[in-house]
Amino acid sequence: MKWKNKGHELDSYANNLLQMFHGKQRKIYIFGAGLIGTEIAQVFERYHCFAGYLDNDVQKQAAGKNGSRVISLEQYILEKAEGFIVIAADQKNIPKIEEQLVSEGLKEKEDFWKYQEFMNEVFPILSVYEFDVSYVDLVQICLTERCTLKCQDCAHGCFAVDSHSEDLSLETAKESADIFFSKVDVVKEFVLIGGEPFLYGELSEIISYIGEKYRNRIVCFSITTNGTILPEQEILELCQRYDMVIRISNYSNTLKYLKKKYEQLEKRLRDYHVSYVMGDCEIQWMDYGFQTVDRQQGDNLIQVFDKCKTPCREIRGNQYYYCVMARSVSDNLKMNIGKEDYLDFNDLAEDYKRVLLEFEKGYSEKGCLDMCAHCNGADAVNYVIPAAVQLNKQS
Repeated sequence: MKWKNKGHELDSYANNLLQMFHGKQRKIYIFGAGLIGTEIAQVFERYHCFAGYLDNDVQKQAAGKNGSRVISLEQYILEKAEGFIVIAADQKNIPKIEEQLVSEGLKEKEDFWKYQEFMNEVFPILSVYEFDVSYVDLVQICLTERCTLKCQDCAHGCFAVDSHSEDLSLETAKESADIFFSKVDVVKEFVLIGGEPFLYGELSEIISYIGEKYRNRIVCFSITTNGTILPEQEILELCQRYDMVIRISNYSNTLKYLKKKYEQLEKRLRDYHVSYVMGDCEIQWMDYGFQTVDRQQGDNLIQVFDKCKTPCREIRGNQYYYCVMARSVSDNLKMNIGKEDYLDFNDLAEDYKRVLLEFEKGYSEKGCLDMCAHCNGADAVNYVIPAAVQLNKQS
């Protein structure tokens, strides 16, 4: 979307949201006292608007969750409670919960939202317009483009990066965090990524730096790894100290030898009491088509961009990229595309919060990224390829 009224694009929608929110006593309930619900509850608690959980599980109702009460929908109705309800459940369970809510006369997008839509579309607006807090759902610092694997369809193009290539300097990594947090008050997840981040020689230094200065503004501080490297004791102790989460991409279907690696890694993380999430076994990937798609420039690129809505932001010095893949693929494959496709944090004025919010929503001067001409975007789901196939095959 192109900016037409920069800093005021969302005013009308925001005013409608605020009226509804105030009518709900500025409270938010989460329907689902599981992993998803407890994660987003941490966000709402920072704004002092979290009212508690709803759940159909009688045992959860009796036990409560992390000091908060868990009530049934029937109890919610009986108490005539007021609040936005956010459905935080697995995709398969969401329709059943929607039916429950509708049967009680509650309306979608007035009384309740699915959590993805609420966290991506609604809450960032409430954060700025109601609480005057700049909020970002997810941001990444790409510490290295080097990787221990050579996946021929890597969405970051890391297969083209030499093992001796230079990483992001520690100075730039620190500067990236400093500039980001000079403008952002709360981030739901702050991620250290690669390539393979455990290859980064100064990983302990950047974890310590971000952990000491900014951990209280990060809901979830994480590292995403392919699981091929066992982190050293110092790294594990820092991860435990700063309550980090290790997210492990699971390529064991293609690379059978990784099953043993994952077992070793999981044991090591448990031994050091480090939280981790083992991803589902990835059998298929989407082909974004960076090397094959070649669209003509024009309005169709805006349509491609608006349909995509990628959540993958990157901070790199003062440059805030809407799509980390667009930046990394252009650099790693030497495509020289979209060099100016970023929001310059150093150029943001004092009233930057609404501008930053609009950028997060997909507004920009051009309305798209140059890389949209070389990407399948949201339609990548229709181009299925095997996951993690190696250029130099490993068994």
